[in-house]
Amino acid sequence: MKWKVDVENFLSGRTESEVFDKSTLMTLWKLMDKRVIELIDFPISTGKEGNVFRGKSREGFVAVKIYRINTITFRNISKYLQYDGLVKVKKDRRSVIYAWSKKEFTNLSRLHQAGVRVPKPIANEGNVIVMEYIGDEETPAPLLKDAKMDEPEEVFEDIVKNMSLMYNKANMVHADLSEYNILFHKEPVIIDVGQTIKAKNPMARGFLERDATNIARFFKKFFDVDKDKILKRILEGKT
Repeated sequence: MKWKVDVENFLSGRTESEVFDKSTLMTLWKLMDKRVIELIDFPISTGKEGNVFRGKSREGFVAVKIYRINTITFRNISKYLQYDGLVKVKKDRRSVIYAWSKKEFTNLSRLHQAGVRVPKPIANEGNVIVMEYIGDEETPAPLLKDAKMDEPEEVFEDIVKNMSLMYNKANMVHADLSEYNILFHKEPVIIDVGQTIKAKNPMARGFLERDATNIARFFKKFFDVDKDKILKRILEGKT
């Protein structure tokens, strides 16, 4: 059975929801009014900071990422905003969440333009990001940790190539890359780029090393991987 959000009924008090506060529903209403989305279909994933839903637009399916305003813990968010020099953001919860949402959308746009395989960004409003849906009509793409790969070495090479593009062309470092934020649908797709930082940041090298370590650790169950070689390839701009 499909799960759908009826914005009109919620705003008039006839629909209960633990997921959407009234402010978020108003944001979704704006996106619907702009014809960015037509409906929210069902949850794809849930997390401490927010949920991702499959939605529908005139062009087809989309992914709708919604950051929770009322329950999110934003100590780490503020830290990453400071890494990017966004220290003038107001300290109230809503302003921080909106700034984080905008940061992730901006990062997605920059990475997509550089050719990194991330979901194509579509729209950003408040605490909501609309982006390309990864998956087929029946099933969203699984995380890499749950995916069945016929050729894990090819998947590994694709990921390292994207890490190199991210660093050398987009001048960014993911800063939290692992099998938990890479989708796999015929090819690996990097997600959750809110914390991604600029390569010129003094912290970037350390984060890049951690990303390389995480990828090496995951793929070691399939074949021998050296995280130092991953790092060297990226730093030398080799794909």
